[in-house]
Amino acid sequence: MLQLVSFRVGSEEYGLDIRSITEVVRPLKVTPLPRMPHFIEGVINLRGVIIPVVDLRKRFALASVIDNRRTMRMMITRGAVPGERGAKKLLGLVVDGVNEVLHVPLKDIEPAPEAATGEQADFMNGMGKVGDRLIILINIAKILNQKERSALAEADHA
Repeated sequence: MLQLVSFRVGSEEYGLDIRSITEVVRPLKVTPLPRMPHFIEGVINLRGVIIPVVDLRKRFALASVIDNRRTMRMMITRGAVPGERGAKKLLGLVVDGVNEVLHVPLKDIEPAPEAATGEQADFMNGMGKVGDRLIILINIAKILNQKERSALAEADHA
C-alpha cells in the first residue's frame, strides 16, 4: 500500500509519497534568487529555515494562472535536494491545490508511460489508479536534475 498526498497542478492530479512531505502551508513571501532556472521562484524563510521554492506549474511547462491565494498551497518536502553528510534539505513546491491523502494498493500502480520518461519528465514515477482517476506519481528525488541541484547548491554557498 502506498500512502500519498494528491494535489493539483493545472488540470492534472499528481501524487507524492506522504513520507516526503513535512508540511503544507499557504504560500509565503518568496525572495527571488538571481540566475536560477525559470521555475525556481527563489527562497522562503519558514521559521528560520531558508527553503528554495519550485513552481510546479512552470516546472511542468504549463500555462501560468493568476494566483488563487484561496486554493494555492506550498508543500514543504524533503528528499529533493541532498544536504551535507546525507541530511535531506527541504524544498518548497507551489501547487494549485492539495486534495487529500490516498491509500493506493501497489497492484493499482502502473509504470509511467514510455512517452513520459524522457530527460524532461524523469520525475514521473508511475500512474496510480484510484477509481476512475489517474494520478501521476512524482519522484521527489528527481524533481530537479543534477544541473538544477548544483545551481541551488551554489546559491546556498554564495
